[in-house]
Amino acid sequence: MRTKVFLCLKAFLVILLFGCATTEAAKGIPEWVNNPNKAYPDGLYLSAVGSGSSREEAERDAMTSLSSIFSVDVTLDRRIIETYTEDRKGKDIDVQHTFNLLTKSALKSENKLINVKVGKSTFDEKTGTFYVLVYLNRMDTEPLYLKEIEKNDNLMYKYYTTAQGTEEKLKKFIYLKKAMQIATLNDGLRKIHRIITQFENTPTPPITKEDLNVLLEKLSSEIIAIIKVRGQYPEEFAGFLREVIQETGFTTGRENGDLIINATLKISPIDLPRKEKFVRWRLLIDVNNALTNTTMETFTREGREGHVSREAAGSRALREVKKTIKNEFYIEFNRFLNRSIGDK
Repeated sequence: MRTKVFLCLKAFLVILLFGCATTEAAKGIPEWVNNPNKAYPDGLYLSAVGSGSSREEAERDAMTSLSSIFSVDVTLDRRIIETYTEDRKGKDIDVQHTFNLLTKSALKSENKLINVKVGKSTFDEKTGTFYVLVYLNRMDTEPLYLKEIEKNDNLMYKYYTTAQGTEEKLKKFIYLKKAMQIATLNDGLRKIHRIITQFENTPTPPITKEDLNVLLEKLSSEIIAIIKVRGQYPEEFAGFLREVIQETGFTTGRENGDLIINATLKISPIDLPRKEKFVRWRLLIDVNNALTNTTMETFTREGREGHVSREAAGSRALREVKKTIKNEFYIEFNRFLNRSIGDK
């Protein structure tokens, strides 16, 4: 008797579970999968749906989709950000945090800071696909960006007034450049703030990028750099250094230099028990700042490149030298300029 009752109860549970599954299948994919605004109205939230073969993959996909909403057309040079607005966390500004708020990885790496939350999720048994909906509350998120904008504006204006208060052209230039980079960062934050609020109510900056650019262009013609090179590929080598000088914002010349750059490039063949041909390159760059009578610690880099011929290996080495100068030397050169005026 007990066995019969147990079998009947088991059969009832199977029927009940089957009935629930059938009902769930009849419902199909929830409406929010194709229209997240049904779950989180656009006027109050920013939301996105992601899909994947696992819940984690679907969540990452949703974050990526949401981050695309924040994509803004702002040209940011990470080298300049690192050089002129170094991480001052706990002081005036945390530049790395601001920079992250403008990158597509920000939503994934700083969820708590940007208020992103995981809302609904579902699994489609027919296709084996997980769906996840993520969202952020516009009203809760807006103050975070507004606070960042105001903090950056205050520091930008501080740099601007410091520049205006000095007659030293290098010091003036560097502080204006710092102000320009923060203005560029804030340009992006302002665009995102407007996306969040859906209004044109973002505070205007204390000084515009256009005004800063006019001042910088005037100064760029007043600071002259002389470049002297030795070694292989002298024309190409000098050209790489000129690019750094011009990207920094100075003018190159042949006399009355404020900055004197002496550089040597040596590329030598080396014998290795391999089929390819190899060369070793060595780069030495010295910089003297005549305006402050300071000298940059010698910039030294070296490496090895190989290819089917010595000539091809030399060309590859030259490309590596160019990359090194345009990135590593650029940063070190500009940091030296900061230190030249006593700014660390």
